[in-house]
Amino acid sequence: MTESECKLPWGGLSVDAEGNVYLHAARIDLAPKELAVLHRLLVRWPHVVRKDEFSQQVWAGRAMSDESLARCVAQARKALAAVPGISIKALYGQGYCIERAGGMNVPVPLHQAAYHRRLLEIAQAPALHAETVAHCENLIHLRTRFSLQQSEQLLRAVLQQNGDYLAARVHLAICLAAQVTSGMADGRAHLDEGLALLAPALERGCPGSGPVTAYAHLLDCHWRFAEAEPLHQRALQYAGDDAATHYNHGWHLLAQGRQEPALAALATAHALRPFSVAISIMYARALLALGQQAQAVDVVTGMCARFPDSAAASLYAISLQAAHTPGAEVAERARQARADSLAWPLCHSNLAFIHARCGDHASAWSAIRAQDDEGPTLRVSHAAALFLMGEMDEAFERIEQAFAARVGLLPVLLQLPEVRGFVQGDARGRAVLGQLEHLRARA
Repeated sequence: MTESECKLPWGGLSVDAEGNVYLHAARIDLAPKELAVLHRLLVRWPHVVRKDEFSQQVWAGRAMSDESLARCVAQARKALAAVPGISIKALYGQGYCIERAGGMNVPVPLHQAAYHRRLLEIAQAPALHAETVAHCENLIHLRTRFSLQQSEQLLRAVLQQNGDYLAARVHLAICLAAQVTSGMADGRAHLDEGLALLAPALERGCPGSGPVTAYAHLLDCHWRFAEAEPLHQRALQYAGDDAATHYNHGWHLLAQGRQEPALAALATAHALRPFSVAISIMYARALLALGQQAQAVDVVTGMCARFPDSAAASLYAISLQAAHTPGAEVAERARQARADSLAWPLCHSNLAFIHARCGDHASAWSAIRAQDDEGPTLRVSHAAALFLMGEMDEAFERIEQAFAARVGLLPVLLQLPEVRGFVQGDARGRAVLGQLEHLRARA
């Protein structure tokens, strides 16, 4: 549907990724919360927006009185007075919704901007700070210990000088989440700090796509999937051309076992940003989860060509080969791979899997024991190798420990093909899956 096709039924209304509302391309001028209420009603049409949704999405969970919401709705009604056939309806005991004469289930059009929104958000700072954040964005996608540590250090330095620079806050939050999911940090403090960094932007009601998708991902790492879901939808409405938004949504879906929509989201993320090791690996894993081996091999081959010096890329390629054609040659390739302290935090778990698949249990145990003193994320990352070696008790003990610690990566790990069959085929694994589903239902 083109912009011209959807302008007529909406009387010239459109919305953008920053939470603005336009009438005939002119921005409607409202106070932040009034604008956020109107924007929420438009993007949720034809659904009713309940009061608790306004409280969560516009007031960021803080106290919201009925009077303050009613005032915002009244101002939004005034703003729509010039638009024929569009009004705001109050539904007693439910909430508010946009009412349109004649129905027609046509979504509100997205205001078209001739620029990359995420890059523009980064550019809204002095040159040195903007260059630093752009560099840090690339460092985060490399997912090495060094790149994540350096990114955190650089971003904290920028925020010391420019604490209100939103792009730096967003990327520091993303960096902290990446450290948690890669096993560099197991403390929930990292996730809480990330949420605190982004909360002020969400409170303002129109923060743009970056803070929304990053906040949703942090909630997913906290296993707060129900809270994350509407934020993912909001981010997708804002920024359908943003790779990070689709990647985080794919991660969210995969963690819940929704494999086919997860694959679609990750395919979009990969198409939008093929120059990301993290996105390429997650996309390949989603393909494998649905049995699409040939496509996964193509993705990994392309990733290795783009990143010949990446330990993550090379080791994941070797582990993919080991999964389907194990042998002495594959094991030798793994022994030659770089797995030092600066490399991918999950290097040892990939090495353990490769050696276990190739029948070299001594080398597999050596890789596993190298991380015996690490936290529960890296310990549970060896579950696939332990299953292959028949060490069922050890594998399930680590999974249960990870569940008790609420390891952010665990819901995704349990969906990976090298783990899923073992977990579903054992009563202990089914018990963990059942507890995870119970937590989701309670949320």
